[in-house]
Amino acid sequence: DPSGYTVCGRSYISNSTDHALTVTELSEPFDARLADGEPQILILHTHGSEAYTMPAGQEYTPTGSFRTDNDACNVVRVGDEIAAALSERGISVLHDRTLHDVPDYNDAYPHSLASVEDYMEKYPSLVFVLDVHRDAIGDAEGNQYKVISEIDGVGTSAQMTLVMGSDGSGLAHEHWMENLKLAVALQDNILQSYPTLMRPILLRNSRYNQFVSPGAMLLEVGTAGNSLDEALYAARLFAQGFADTLQS
Repeated sequence: DPSGYTVCGRSYISNSTDHALTVTELSEPFDARLADGEPQILILHTHGSEAYTMPAGQEYTPTGSFRTDNDACNVVRVGDEIAAALSERGISVLHDRTLHDVPDYNDAYPHSLASVEDYMEKYPSLVFVLDVHRDAIGDAEGNQYKVISEIDGVGTSAQMTLVMGSDGSGLAHEHWMENLKLAVALQDNILQSYPTLMRPILLRNSRYNQFVSPGAMLLEVGTAGNSLDEALYAARLFAQGFADTLQS
């Protein structure tokens, strides 16, 4: 049901800002391009300790609610999977595995911004910045829900969400429309092959540090209720779509 969404091709956008979005503008080519130098993509995790539901016998030691500093069970492991899959496609990736939310969750965004700015100063070839997170959907009783996409004949993947920032908070963000055009093109590409893999794009007033580049995005891979295997499968499918979008 398109009610309440801006619909551009296969992409549905939930717009929480005061900006009026037009299909014409969203359909324009995005500015960000893969550079000739290396690395080309930076993957990081503002909330790196966000974790998944592990099977019996593989539980982690929690450092918070569905969070752990065990990188084998949190979104850092998902970032590893995306990085490996992009590298297989010939794209040079730098993966920052720092847990920016440990020990202080509230200062995670300033900490991750400092890391991004340091990397971009050191490596001018970096254009694309992918901040990988994990969502959470729960009820009043504390039950955690998973979001899944059944891939015909293959298995079950976690669904994913692109969360895009803007200047709606009053803070400068000159790249927000370029970021959003990239997200729309990417989502449309992925949904062509996997129609239920991506949830609607969320456009928000916050910046999420995406002002650093015209190729910045925030990706939520599954929820706390998803298994790590479902998230890793989603990561591989996302990387496939990301590479196709950038190399086409």
